[in-house]
Amino acid sequence: MKQNLVSIVDEYENLDLIGNARPDSVIYDLAPAPTGHRGRPAKHRRRLSIEDDFTLSDEKVGDYYTGVRRVLTNLFGTPEVLAYVTSTARTGGTKRLFFSTITPEELQILCAWQESSPLNQTGSDRMKYIPLFLYSFRWNIEISYYEQKTFWSLCSYMVRSCKGIEMMVNLINVAYCAMKLLPYQDESFSDFRDKSVQYFRFELSDGIHQQVIFATLVQNIETQIKSSSVINALKQAIVGLEHYL
Repeated sequence: MKQNLVSIVDEYENLDLIGNARPDSVIYDLAPAPTGHRGRPAKHRRRLSIEDDFTLSDEKVGDYYTGVRRVLTNLFGTPEVLAYVTSTARTGGTKRLFFSTITPEELQILCAWQESSPLNQTGSDRMKYIPLFLYSFRWNIEISYYEQKTFWSLCSYMVRSCKGIEMMVNLINVAYCAMKLLPYQDESFSDFRDKSVQYFRFELSDGIHQQVIFATLVQNIETQIKSSSVINALKQAIVGLEHYL
């Protein structure tokens, strides 16, 4: 979460945001009730820590122990937001921080229409975790973009116009889908259906390199002069191999 992203929420009444934030993001306890005394009231209480100020669930919520509380944060300014902390262990463990501008109460009608878990399995004790469950659906999309950028090298483009970026994103997604479908459409690649994307990417890249090298070789020996040079080089290589035969 970045300031230029979360600020968009203030521009649209029907827009809310659920997302992962830096674990060292500044968060505060809610502002105290007015005392009636003179002077400007406090904007917030003390600063909170994700290590010490969140009570984690007794059992795992999904794959993590989870704590939640309403907070104030510099990212969102004056509005209250829900802060979720997940941990790999009940004590200690690796912790992550999430923010949600929408409350579980606003999402109850959504859960009533769900046909798949985990939303349709949320009882009253787990209703407070609904925003975090919604964030977990994002992971399927995240895998797609992660593979595109990391393994298929489809993340570099030099376009600046809105139309150019839109066309490039569409092209990237079409190319990615084509590579994912290739093992199911071409029997010669069927062995890669259950292989890791790293392995398939390496084999496909190696095949493309071989084709490029072959095409370059053919292009370079089109003339008699170039072909003579290649033949002489091959003869020298064969002579050199005689010592090993």
